[in-house]
Amino acid sequence: MCGRQLRRLLVVTAAAVAAWLGCGTKAPPATQPVAGASGPKLIAAESASWSREEACIRLADARLGVSAAVRLVRLAGVASLCVPEELTDAHVGRLRLAALGAERWVLGLAERNDDRRLRAPVLIRATGEVVQPLDGIEEELAVLHVSRDADVFPHVVTLPQRVLLVTDGELIVAIALETCEHVRFDLREQRGFGYVALVLTAAGETEVARYRWDPYELAFMGPACDKLPDPPDGKFQINLEASQRLEPVGGEIPAPTPDEEIPVPAAPEDEWA
Repeated sequence: MCGRQLRRLLVVTAAAVAAWLGCGTKAPPATQPVAGASGPKLIAAESASWSREEACIRLADARLGVSAAVRLVRLAGVASLCVPEELTDAHVGRLRLAALGAERWVLGLAERNDDRRLRAPVLIRATGEVVQPLDGIEEELAVLHVSRDADVFPHVVTLPQRVLLVTDGELIVAIALETCEHVRFDLREQRGFGYVALVLTAAGETEVARYRWDPYELAFMGPACDKLPDPPDGKFQINLEASQRLEPVGGEIPAPTPDEEIPVPAAPEDEWA
């Protein structure tokens, strides 16, 4: 279980993200257009009468795709931070719809400096089914990273304590922390190639471990346990049982649990004695 420091971090981070998403109870500033009977101007007015089939046809439309996705979320009755009951043009302006394959889409709020990092993601199938993959504080903290090439690096969702792999049927826990104080997961790039970083939550978010995707093994490669530079006696530990797509490489070798201890075989009897 995580300690008090992580819980405080999650609460503070969630509050900050909620404020950034504009999902609080305060009224929007007067400079933001408030959704009226016809809805925000950035949403096609005719979309309010689309059937599910009509909305699905328009998902691939560059101009109407977001309107179609919003309509499908409304038809599914899914409560989502990225599609609140009251929509404004300022909010819709941050919505992005991205294809995750031939049959899947994601709708989310794009970060201001990266359209491929989508917060509060909602998954949509080409047939119109809508899935809210996470809820509660995890929905506020989740970031879905849309890959440039899923054959080289997969679509993933990063949370402070977990990395989820976006597959055809479900989200798979690729990497999960066992001890999660002082560190969190993030997605970073080097020379155009993505990797999952484990970073300290203080000291400028120093990177302490890297997990690189192996497209042949279909797994991340990285340490299961290692020391932290701060605090001096700190250490992180990956939950190997919960991590379904991790091949431990490097770092310290974690000590086996009592259930994992290998019994020492008895010396063979001398049959000639």
